[in-house]
Amino acid sequence: MCKWYRITAGGLLCLILLLFLSGCEQKPKDIGPAPVMAVGSQWYGHIPVWVGIERGIFRKHGFDVSWRFIGKSMDRLNAISSGEAQFASLGEIAMLSAMAQGNTRFYWVGNQDIAPGFEGMVAGPGISGFEDIRGKKIGFPFGSTVDITCRLLLRQHGLEPDRDVKLVNLEVGDVPAVFRAGNVDAALVWEPGFSQLLEVKGATVLGMDTDTEIYRRFGTMTGPDVLILNKTWVDENIVKAQRFMAAYFEALEWVKAHTDETAQIVQGRYIQQDLELVRTNLRKFVWQELKDQPRVMSDKDLFAQVDFVIDILYKDMKAIPVKPDFRHWVNLNVLPVERPAGD
Repeated sequence: MCKWYRITAGGLLCLILLLFLSGCEQKPKDIGPAPVMAVGSQWYGHIPVWVGIERGIFRKHGFDVSWRFIGKSMDRLNAISSGEAQFASLGEIAMLSAMAQGNTRFYWVGNQDIAPGFEGMVAGPGISGFEDIRGKKIGFPFGSTVDITCRLLLRQHGLEPDRDVKLVNLEVGDVPAVFRAGNVDAALVWEPGFSQLLEVKGATVLGMDTDTEIYRRFGTMTGPDVLILNKTWVDENIVKAQRFMAAYFEALEWVKAHTDETAQIVQGRYIQQDLELVRTNLRKFVWQELKDQPRVMSDKDLFAQVDFVIDILYKDMKAIPVKPDFRHWVNLNVLPVERPAGD
């Protein structure tokens, strides 16, 4: 009787130990796909995120990515800074403005596209050139890429932005409707809103970002797209951040290789434009793959353009209080050296 009791007690102890160890194995620190909030607008530069979600690329790499529409670049950056979102693409101008204000709660980790020719100034009926725009109202989202596009175009035509015209701050999504209603005489916005401006009867394109000095010098749009991540999220687990960026660039490469299928995925759900127009615009895009990032994110490429833009923002426009050393925000260690095993 006692012998049976001792064996049973020993077996029970082993069973308890096995159950404990089994429970530890079944309860890892991270259970299921890691949640990530990505924010952006209807701009084509966000397409890799949409395709990554729709085709299950993020989920394959262990991420449950949610998408939230935030029209203004600066508002997106604020969402990243607060930790409300972890990943965003936004215009370079907003990023530099935040840096100049001392915001250190994000990393700049890449540039996904070069797509000049998708934004410009469109005037309403009766205005055929810059000589007719003096004293008129021009609407666009302040602090965005079109802010600097507008100012450069005006100055190139002998107009002082803060004296010779009235600049009106508009929400991104409101620009076409405000212009259509005649509440501003001219407007600037990027696609898909730019095409909506052109649909207004009597509309005239006065100038594009490709008419600016920035394009002539560097071949880029006025404020190229940038990819940013929440700093705390990266610092807590850089391996996880690397896996996320690997998934992102896998989606981007799929987009680059499948233009027509991409257009079908995003049209109607993410971009409210005619399917053929989406296809046409996508064919104009130059996507920057993962292997391109060391070249793009360097003094020989995009960094030189950024230095030039900072001078404009600080000296000419007086739009920022200091000239930030943007390199302190750059973190290319987040970019994976090679794809995860099994790809």
